[in-house]
Amino acid sequence: MGESLPCPAGVTKNYTEIMLDILVYLYESFRMVALTPDRDALEKRLFAAGFEETDINAALDWYANLAGSATHERLALAYDRHYAPEELERLNDACRAELVYLVSAEILDPESREWVISGLMELGGEDIEPDHVRWMTLIVLWSRGLIEHFTHLEDMLLNHEPDRLH
Repeated sequence: MGESLPCPAGVTKNYTEIMLDILVYLYESFRMVALTPDRDALEKRLFAAGFEETDINAALDWYANLAGSATHERLALAYDRHYAPEELERLNDACRAELVYLVSAEILDPESREWVISGLMELGGEDIEPDHVRWMTLIVLWSRGLIEHFTHLEDMLLNHEPDRLH
């Protein structure tokens, strides 16, 4: 997951990896959300980087909803979160444990957690892994400007801490 560049010719990736690659590419290219160009410029840059138009549009549509909304529509006020059947089907025990860890470590607040889950559900494909949860968390926190949590999570992701406490 650490590489956000498109696949070489002849190598296929599933939709989950492609959408995350696009979002990670944005994160790596624009370290500050305020420096992110408008959608037209982003589309051109992503297309030039080798991403497909339909993948670009899907990723940027989800990102626009995240960036343009003050409050997630499914914000749960309670600490415990009950998953919808389709979420339980897509988010395995390890992914849900990762979300619990991120909330209990106060890396994710309930609203950010909802955006992470929303993003994961938009990924498509079947195989959502804890690494995808961490990358989506990083992207959500980056887009919301939560720098103190962002730097901790970035360190955890980019340094691949295998013995992180849960």
